[in-house]
Amino acid sequence: MHRKEAVDELRQSELAISSAVRQMHQLDSERQRTQGELQTLKQQAESAVVRIHEQQAHLAQALKGAYQRGQGDALKLILNGGDPNQAARDLRYLAHLSRAQHAMIEALRADLAQLAALQQQTTQKSNELAQLQAARETEQEKLLADKRAREQVLQKLSVQIQQQQRQISNLKRDERSLTQLVERLNRLMAQQAAREAARVRAAKKAQQKQATREDATGGPRRPLAVNTETPVAFRTDRPFSGLKGSLRLPVAGELMNRFGAPREGGGVSWKGLFIRAAEGTAVKAIAAGQVVFAEWLRGFGNLIIVDHGEGYMSLYSNNESLYKQVGERVQPGDAIATVGNSGGQPDSGLYFEMRHQSRPVNPLLWVK
Repeated sequence: MHRKEAVDELRQSELAISSAVRQMHQLDSERQRTQGELQTLKQQAESAVVRIHEQQAHLAQALKGAYQRGQGDALKLILNGGDPNQAARDLRYLAHLSRAQHAMIEALRADLAQLAALQQQTTQKSNELAQLQAARETEQEKLLADKRAREQVLQKLSVQIQQQQRQISNLKRDERSLTQLVERLNRLMAQQAAREAARVRAAKKAQQKQATREDATGGPRRPLAVNTETPVAFRTDRPFSGLKGSLRLPVAGELMNRFGAPREGGGVSWKGLFIRAAEGTAVKAIAAGQVVFAEWLRGFGNLIIVDHGEGYMSLYSNNESLYKQVGERVQPGDAIATVGNSGGQPDSGLYFEMRHQSRPVNPLLWVK
């Protein structure tokens, strides 16, 4: 091979697989939402049909009754020479009946118009559903092609990949790259927190100056309304440090190693947990946070990192696909990725780390 290492050859195909799976996940979510809307429209249309039939029956009965009683001719009531009081009562009744019939006719027209609109919306949603299904089938074909391409790369480079993964120098290099990445992300979060702190101080100072000027001129004194909380990269009602011992692992599976134990060949210890699990299993966020990294990294494959505030981050690697992107907020239990074996891993599973101020911590001390 050229200077480029064997593991790096996987990057393009594994990123393509991640993108295709994420797109299919989004299409499935959109299709499910559209199916729900379509079902609602059908139910509304069925209710409108029932109302229309009832209104038609009531209107037909009212018109038939009026005809049978001979109450359709107001002039006849006036000119028949009968009791004037009775005629007045009959005219009032006739007017009331006419208004009721008119109201039924207007309600019938409104329901017919609503039914037509619902039928049009149902047709539109059905077309959208067909388009989503076609898009998913296209994405499915693309995913299969991407997986075939990855298999070809693995077959061609399997020996080199396995050799590189066993080499202590490569393991140390990959671990160093990950640590440098986390340190850089921590610095970025610290800079963001510093900017937020400066903004809060400036706003507070400006309001204090305004209050001082108003005191000097005898103007009205407004209460200060400044957020003076200590800013962090990510803030929740419950600090992450208070969650120790109550978290759940991001995926259920078989633990293949112990934190701090030496890796195969010695020289490098495990900084996290490898959890063997079936490909495609949902990987879930352990706590609320914000995605600060979602990319392919040598030695770790498709990697997603979530910042939880207070200098804590969780790392999820070797994923088949990444559902979330940088900047997105996540809640505990949100699906953020799917289990895979990207990065050249021989087994399907999730490599999971937790770090505080860039230093690895034992995840098992944080879970139930």
